[in-house]
Amino acid sequence: MSFVTNSKINLGANLDFANKKVDFRLYSKNATMVILCIFEKPAGEDPVMNLKMQKQKDSDIWETSVKTYALKGLKVPVFYGYRVFGPNWQYREEFEAGSGIGFISKVDACGNRFNPNKIAYDPYSREISHLPSDACLSLEIFRSSDENYLKDNAKQAPKSVLYLDKGKEIATVEPRPFSGEIIAETHIKDMTYNVAMKERGTYLGAAKFAPVIKRMGFTMVEFLPLQEFDFREDGHNYWGYMTLNFFSPSRHYSYSKEYGKILNEFREMVDSFHRNGIKVCMDVVYNHTGEARIHWHNNDDASLMSYALIDNQSYYKLTGNAHQGSCGDSTNEIKYYRQYCGCHNDTNTSNEGFYNLVADSVAFWANQGVDAFRFDLAVSLMDTSKDDKPEYCAHTSLCANLTHELEKRGVKVINNPNEAQEGIMLIAEPWTCCGENCYQLGNFPHNWMEWNDISRDTIRRAALYPDHINLCDVINVFEGTKSRFRDKYGAINYICCHDGFSLYDCNSYSKPNPDTQGGSPWELCFDNRNNEQVKENAIKKELAMLFLSKGVPMMQLGDIIMHSKCANNNSYNLDDSTNYYNYAQASRKGTFENRIFEFCKSLIEFRKSNSVFTSADFDKKLSYYNEHSQQIDVNSENLKSDYGRNYIGIKVEDVCGGFFIAFSKHPFDYKFKLPKARENKNWYILFDTSNKEHITFEPKEFFGLEYVLNPNSMVVFKEL
Repeated sequence: MSFVTNSKINLGANLDFANKKVDFRLYSKNATMVILCIFEKPAGEDPVMNLKMQKQKDSDIWETSVKTYALKGLKVPVFYGYRVFGPNWQYREEFEAGSGIGFISKVDACGNRFNPNKIAYDPYSREISHLPSDACLSLEIFRSSDENYLKDNAKQAPKSVLYLDKGKEIATVEPRPFSGEIIAETHIKDMTYNVAMKERGTYLGAAKFAPVIKRMGFTMVEFLPLQEFDFREDGHNYWGYMTLNFFSPSRHYSYSKEYGKILNEFREMVDSFHRNGIKVCMDVVYNHTGEARIHWHNNDDASLMSYALIDNQSYYKLTGNAHQGSCGDSTNEIKYYRQYCGCHNDTNTSNEGFYNLVADSVAFWANQGVDAFRFDLAVSLMDTSKDDKPEYCAHTSLCANLTHELEKRGVKVINNPNEAQEGIMLIAEPWTCCGENCYQLGNFPHNWMEWNDISRDTIRRAALYPDHINLCDVINVFEGTKSRFRDKYGAINYICCHDGFSLYDCNSYSKPNPDTQGGSPWELCFDNRNNEQVKENAIKKELAMLFLSKGVPMMQLGDIIMHSKCANNNSYNLDDSTNYYNYAQASRKGTFENRIFEFCKSLIEFRKSNSVFTSADFDKKLSYYNEHSQQIDVNSENLKSDYGRNYIGIKVEDVCGGFFIAFSKHPFDYKFKLPKARENKNWYILFDTSNKEHITFEPKEFFGLEYVLNPNSMVVFKEL
């Protein structure tokens, strides 16, 4: 017999070797009875065991144990789920699946949606047997509508999979300052689907591809969601931002579909990246789930798969005064799901049960070797409210206490990105979709890094609409967006990410493709007059600003090879060539794609080789010059209101010889004078964004001190 083992997390199914039993534990504050259902097969059969669980004294944990000998007659693995009763559906000894015995209401005034006719999979499952859409494409068997709430779905519903987790030793990456990372954001399938390998598009395919990522120069790969989700959600959900389970790796990306193999494939992938010196970051979505949606604005008709069945009001934020009513009240008032995240529901991050689930989940993945976590719409983790009006607090919320909670679970968290420390990094997407104060850039705890949309928009404007920015905006980005981060080294700088245009499209189109589903009609983009030379200069300028600024640079992996999505700025639903990378053109010498590829690789190597650009005090090593080589005080100069100032020279002081960055947003050629080099040193030109030949940074001595910048370009010099 084989079982899952996990000694560090109390909830879920855990094998007690000493006492030869399996312990099942489930959090539900508001349940009145829980029945554990054990199945021999994942579908098509009724449970072979139905066991009542007991609520721990002075606790919200339900538990029961099963002796291993009682399970030996079953095939391996074992599948299980729960029938949960509560105030809106009371437990009766005579209850039979598929009946209304004990029913009071589909949803009560407290927001309870208990329905024992629907099997709930365990929130702490390490694997889910199949997807909801595998059982029923329309999802009707999971719904609480008049036509469906009495239907027993035990034969069709996804089950939790119970198996022995033998584990795998995972290589580690030597501690290094996080400030030196170069991040590649990617969808795991996009990365290898067009690569000639039998494992393409899977965890094992990504593992094989790790050496290629290393050769590109990236030091960390950030995967779009890998936790279990239903890819058929809303027709198609390719990106995976509708998580069904926070402990299960997605079966969709597994090469082997055999039960009990998926998590080990995930570990093999992490191990391969680590052996190549590359860290792994997971994009995690704790602000909402892929269940719990209202259908046709009918509050009686909701999708119920796990959390909503187990304890709806504990796992989700509910609207209005849903928490203030009488739990026995069957009136249908103000019990809709709150959804400031824009995805059907908001999770209840201020509830103890979900609070612990997040900490347990992050700790679990950290123990699988994951090095960093990017929290989708992370402002939800700041929400301390108990009702439908968010109250964001960086000091008392889950995000404030997550470091402490993880350390209690044996997981170290990096508290200073400038030091080589062991531990994981926490990264916030510092906003959510709507609501008052939903934008919190720079307000996360000091040890969190944050996606920096100010750098994104400023870099794009600097290349595409330079008359829309002033030189203070440019300086702000080079200095690490001090306007928001102050003394914090917290910025994850980027030009493009999965949300919005690719880098190529951003510089090739003036508006999104009208066929895009759900994408914003607004996008900061420009077609560069369809002039390849102008486009190349713009892209190089954007990349140069990204890699020469204080903060951690992040790129979409497809952007280094100039992948185009044909102006689709929301390709979340497309499992096709719109998203799959084609590396062929970037490998052909002399092509536009190859020049950008080589230029970007040179920038990455340049940043790695010159530690001044990753130093904590980089902003203090900068001095500023006008076109006459006169040093200026940017705090006293009237740069904020003067959009007509088109040039700034930035000198970077370094003990081994400084650098000089000349930045122009002028629409015509612009002549400037360099400051004198230090004694016994001369200026060497490294690259000019407007020069096609400058794609590898071989210093060329520059004679004289005057230089003419081409329109809206950048040039970088080095003292040697």
